[in-house]
Amino acid sequence: MTVARGFTAVTFGIGLLAISVAAAPRAGAAKGAAKTVTGNVVDAACFMIHPPAANTPSHKECGAACMSKGVPLAIAGDDGALYFPADGNTRLAEFHGQHVKATGTVTEKAEPMELKMPVGEKNTMTVKVEGGYKVIAMDSVAKAAK
Repeated sequence: MTVARGFTAVTFGIGLLAISVAAAPRAGAAKGAAKTVTGNVVDAACFMIHPPAANTPSHKECGAACMSKGVPLAIAGDDGALYFPADGNTRLAEFHGQHVKATGTVTEKAEPMELKMPVGEKNTMTVKVEGGYKVIAMDSVAKAAK
């Protein structure tokens, strides 16, 4: 299943994000710069498909279920960008559904990224991001006021 959202194709998957996000910068990655990012911690797959719903308090339980199946978290930045943490869900898990302030090195990636996750017993949903995305290697992250 593929869902088009603007110039980003969305399709769902588990495990590949950590590999592609944590990998050393390659050709197609803009050199990182130190930056402070504020925004809501969301499950990335739901956010890419329906951003307004992924930011609501009622979505926290659904997001927690997705996270338990390996869906990566991301920071839906107040600047409109989506920032994937370089360390996977390790540091963001405790902040799911909260507004945070994260400081670190931001790298822009150009290669496609796929997120895969099981749906039911026999199906898999894939979200494919094309057109680039941002990764933040966080030095610090903390809850922040909106």
